[in-house]
Amino acid sequence: MNLKEIFFICVVFALLVGSVCAAKDVNDFKIDKSYNGAYNGSYYSLYLNGKQDAGIVIFKNVDDDAYDDIENNDAYDHLIHDDGREYTHADDDFKLDKNADNTCNFTDYEHAEHGIVEVVSSGGEQYIVVFWAKDNGSVNNSDLASLLTQFNKDNDVKAVAF
Repeated sequence: MNLKEIFFICVVFALLVGSVCAAKDVNDFKIDKSYNGAYNGSYYSLYLNGKQDAGIVIFKNVDDDAYDDIENNDAYDHLIHDDGREYTHADDDFKLDKNADNTCNFTDYEHAEHGIVEVVSSGGEQYIVVFWAKDNGSVNNSDLASLLTQFNKDNDVKAVAF
């Protein structure tokens, strides 16, 4: 091997390592430090207030049963869905209203919750970002939309169609 071939291999290797290191995980997003909650490698769940009647949850957008095998669901306290895909598909009890900016307002009739959901792309991965609130709480969708807008700005992400 000559010096040029070794140099080329080193450059290719450095690029491959750099692309792997650039991949984001759910806990890499910038979140308001006043929120409190729990983290697990597959999701990030935080409450917006001490009453735990509103919050944010971030899931990797995966098409398999990655969330079905989570052994400790204590971190999901007060969350109805522990699989992000459940926030992106309407059914008889879960209504989605698409917005022009690729976000959706949702109403969960069965669990008396509402909120806003989006899918974002970051670091070569897709994530489902959900800001939710209990219907009997004081947080409305316009409050959640403002928080989502700030989250997107802080993390330099935009919603993609889903």
